[in-house]
Amino acid sequence: MYKHIWRNLVFTLGLSALAPVMAQAAPAGIQLRTQQSYTVKPGDTLWGIAGHFLVHPWQWPQIWHKNPYIQNPNLIYPGDRIVIHYGANGEPELGLASSFSENGSNFVELRPQMSKEAVPSVSTGEVMPFLGTPGVIDSKKVFAQLPYLAAAAKQRPTYVTGDTLYTVGLEKAPVGSRYQVVTLGPELFQAKTHRSLGYALEDLGQVTVTQSGHHAAVQITKLRKEIDLGARLVPVVTTAIPHYFPSAPLHTVAGHIIGQLDGNPALTVGQVVIIDQGARDDLKPGNILQIQRSGVTTNAVTGKAFTLPDQTIGDIMVFRVFPSVSYAVITMASRSIRLGDAIHSPASADGTVQK
Repeated sequence: MYKHIWRNLVFTLGLSALAPVMAQAAPAGIQLRTQQSYTVKPGDTLWGIAGHFLVHPWQWPQIWHKNPYIQNPNLIYPGDRIVIHYGANGEPELGLASSFSENGSNFVELRPQMSKEAVPSVSTGEVMPFLGTPGVIDSKKVFAQLPYLAAAAKQRPTYVTGDTLYTVGLEKAPVGSRYQVVTLGPELFQAKTHRSLGYALEDLGQVTVTQSGHHAAVQITKLRKEIDLGARLVPVVTTAIPHYFPSAPLHTVAGHIIGQLDGNPALTVGQVVIIDQGARDDLKPGNILQIQRSGVTTNAVTGKAFTLPDQTIGDIMVFRVFPSVSYAVITMASRSIRLGDAIHSPASADGTVQK
């Protein structure tokens, strides 16, 4: 059974004579590469595909044509061919195509879409381990109000997979419910003001409710670190593989990298960082931010410190947003990234900030 009824839209308006002229008519700030078409392959990412056509991949939504005749027009699958089409006004559009008409007229070519996995935003191996983590909590007060592991039939220093424990706060949890066992991780601070943004939750493992009631019984089903009584419980988060296009934030964003999640102090492409901007700053999954660093040297005449202009040294893509912080994956780096590096809304081709 076909998963989607039809998929490929073909854009043609007699390109042979006009394409050389139209190719120069991109909207202000849009920088196109020379590639005119690309066939999607297994293992591709939306970030990588956008980079085939655009110098700045976050500008993809500005020129992506959504086919009104297919379901989920933003999904791209292996085997799809993406082409650049130039409209009557000369502005480029990116869209799906499998062939062109000989007479130059617009038409829709219908192709059955077999069951495939849509192309993800970035490598799933990079972000999937962090899509289901417990995330961030606002304060110790909120943490103290979470359900917790209260007792065990046999007291032990720590507990392991298969052990049964008893809880407080899960009175209404049905049998089979799954919870992550968490403890407070490091406190997160806004880089400039040092205002507390909450606490990262440390994932200790998972439990499943085996008996409901006033003190529901749970069994440890996954163990990541030592689990002890008093550890808190949060529902298991199930997050789908991300399929959003790279995009610039709606408003100007300026912040800093304040943490990282894999313990490696030398940050580079593919690693996940925490930034001090979140939903309250209008960030959304898929937003691209540039990493910038200012250098300090010595004025050759005065001998005093001389601050160099900020330099862009990388890009990050936001993939998980909390109220005051976000998780982002490093998608490009020209040098090692550090905690404390600044992050900003991307600049357009003319140097202005995307808003």
